[in-house]
Amino acid sequence: MQYRHGAGFYIVNYELILRVVSVINETLRPDLVILDEAQRIKNWRTKIASAVKLIPSRYAFVLSGTPLENRLEDLYSLMQVVNPHVLGPLWRYRVDFHVTDDRGKVLGYRNLSELRQRLNKVMLRRDRRLVRDQLPERITQRIDVELTEKQWELHASAMMAAGTIANIAKWRTLTPSESNRLMAALQAARRACNAAGLVDKETEGSPKLDELANLLEELCIQSGLKAVIFSQWERMTQMAEQRVRSLGLGCVRLHGGVPTTKRGELLERFRNDDSIQVFISTDAGATGLNLQVASILIHLDIPWNPAVLEQRNARIHRLGQTNKVQILLMIAAGAYEESVFHMMESKRNLFENVVEGDASEDVVGVSKKLMEVLLANLNVVNGEAVLPPEEANRTADEVDHSLPDELDQTATSRKAIDTNKIAERWNEETANKVRDVIIALQHAFGTRIERILGAGGGLMTVLDRVDEQDEQTAAELSEMVPVALIDPRILRSLKRLGAASPVAETDTLFEALPSNANQPLLLQQAREKIHAGELLIEQACLGPAVEMLCSALLATAAYLAGGKHPPDPQHAGVWLYGELIPKGMIDTHQTTLLSRGLTLLQSGGELPEAMVRELAADAEVFLNGTETSA
Repeated sequence: MQYRHGAGFYIVNYELILRVVSVINETLRPDLVILDEAQRIKNWRTKIASAVKLIPSRYAFVLSGTPLENRLEDLYSLMQVVNPHVLGPLWRYRVDFHVTDDRGKVLGYRNLSELRQRLNKVMLRRDRRLVRDQLPERITQRIDVELTEKQWELHASAMMAAGTIANIAKWRTLTPSESNRLMAALQAARRACNAAGLVDKETEGSPKLDELANLLEELCIQSGLKAVIFSQWERMTQMAEQRVRSLGLGCVRLHGGVPTTKRGELLERFRNDDSIQVFISTDAGATGLNLQVASILIHLDIPWNPAVLEQRNARIHRLGQTNKVQILLMIAAGAYEESVFHMMESKRNLFENVVEGDASEDVVGVSKKLMEVLLANLNVVNGEAVLPPEEANRTADEVDHSLPDELDQTATSRKAIDTNKIAERWNEETANKVRDVIIALQHAFGTRIERILGAGGGLMTVLDRVDEQDEQTAAELSEMVPVALIDPRILRSLKRLGAASPVAETDTLFEALPSNANQPLLLQQAREKIHAGELLIEQACLGPAVEMLCSALLATAAYLAGGKHPPDPQHAGVWLYGELIPKGMIDTHQTTLLSRGLTLLQSGGELPEAMVRELAADAEVFLNGTETSA
């Protein structure tokens, strides 16, 4: 191996460390380790972070412009390489510097002055203030953009779905599936703030693209300046490219699908070709690019993380820039994106009070109880989204018709809640709790619910089946309103008792109205999970996306096998090779697809985005073929 040639130093990328860490330790035995872009190991749970920390050395330098991005654990992971004794064991670190509720949720951070003192011994901070006199002026301007009626409809639908799930978290911890649906709904709301077409895949154009065209007309065409445009979503960069080219401007576009070997060519064209005035990029280009030839940077959307925003800005406002820099932030006025902007500022506050030398705050609050803040920031009241003024007079039924299936799998079912019977059976306070619990049941069990009956002082819920985990969920919900679960067989047996039956004097408060009565339940579930997975991919939540896609694959395979329920992923391998393949229930291509999905799910660590996107596309093809033959 080239490592054995006895060179004075060695350069290794993070992914390679996983494979050669034993060679590094046994053969190279480095005296000095230097980690560049060290935020790659901010998550101490990843395999890459664990492998890096296995390398022993007398000295270590950890280089990062963003040592702290979202939480204090980011900083802890980096410090484990520099000097693990500075912050001590993780449990002590959490006790000393975190404020948590009785469930362990982080509400804020404390003792930050002590944390700064510890870090001062080992941290050298070179921020922009030290080179301010070498940098040109930077002007940041916020541009508020009004949404169209279609955008408001999609935004409201997504916020209702998110608010409903957030309400569930008031009385119990969300399941992984619920958390994924919450994330998918929030991302749909953010996408709707950019363009309706990012959600419904049909609507053309958006106010942000119109505003972009106006800006480019003034700054690029009339003034001859070069501009960089950022968006989190690749589809939005495609739409921006179409608009830019329609103006007659030359441009290049960078996204995660562009091979590393071709990125240099794009940069050179933008730097050296005067006819290329616009550089369009996703956050794949937010680090490592020098674009000082541009003096205009336009953010089509606001990222969750302030570090990502600053990384974008640093592409043009850096040493070597000779012109005044103008940063333009497009924000959907009054929508969820504005809340994201304010939350991002809170994260920036945490960063500054931990790593800045002149910081003075000792306590920084992240939030009140997480979901209480989420409800407020989502513009939701009692689980319902606050609509824009022109939407306020729409009826609940009209709003429900605008709910996309991928955001709320009970969109059609929600209209079946009989609010009149609820009001007749219970007083106002209890009726409100009953409505909340029925919605919680819908989100917990989805299309498995056949009906919900008002029984005495509680609810009797008919599911396709009832297992121990279902009973546990019912027990948690019973803290609000008593909930009993039965399956259809027991319901039929109880009805045979006639007037003596416990269901004789019940009211049907909810009865499922399937979105497609002709489609098998397993295929409905698979379709919903693929949509959720695609939304999670767009937010770069690749782990949860793979989880949703594997669930969709298993549901589709279970249908082909004639089953009623898909297996859990832990036992899917045995099911696949012990039953499906020997009995010829799936073909070789489908077997390969399932194996690939399960391998990705169990791999842990960081996942290649291209591979996850390919899995989503193949899952869609698998499901489409199965639906056609159903």
